[in-house]
Amino acid sequence: MPSVALLRGINLGAKNKVDMKSLKILFEEMGYENVRTYIQTGNVIFDNASHDVGQIESVLREKYGFDIPVVIRTKEELEEIQKHPIFSKDQVYVMFLEKEITDEQQVLLNSLVDDEFIVWNRRNVIINLFKNYHQTKFTNAFFEKKLGMTSTARNQNTVNKISLKM
Repeated sequence: MPSVALLRGINLGAKNKVDMKSLKILFEEMGYENVRTYIQTGNVIFDNASHDVGQIESVLREKYGFDIPVVIRTKEELEEIQKHPIFSKDQVYVMFLEKEITDEQQVLLNSLVDDEFIVWNRRNVIINLFKNYHQTKFTNAFFEKKLGMTSTARNQNTVNKISLKM
């Protein structure tokens, strides 16, 4: 089953530079098969069904010298997201959460919901923006602070293209 490793916080301006060619080679050295990358924001697609996020993060830290949080999703999971009715709106982002949220976290997020986002599948937050992503309060930092876990965002276009490449 194809999967994608979504890397958080790389190649943002001059910060945390990671070359996609070296990233591809690194994943191949870790034993992942049919490795390919998509755009500079850190999307590594591979065909292995099994993966170890802890090992990937450790190898990335050793190679690049800084922490790179990783969230992994399968092709099937991306396709489920794409089928959600809100995903067909104009400005949609998906916040991929590190792990499933708890019942308490679900209640917290439900209390914060306005018309901009929904929590879906306990591992993903789909955001329908009415303004620019950089003008919304619903960013990675917002969800990481509220939930105490890593998250990484991808826009609708990127999710669609990653899914096609899988």
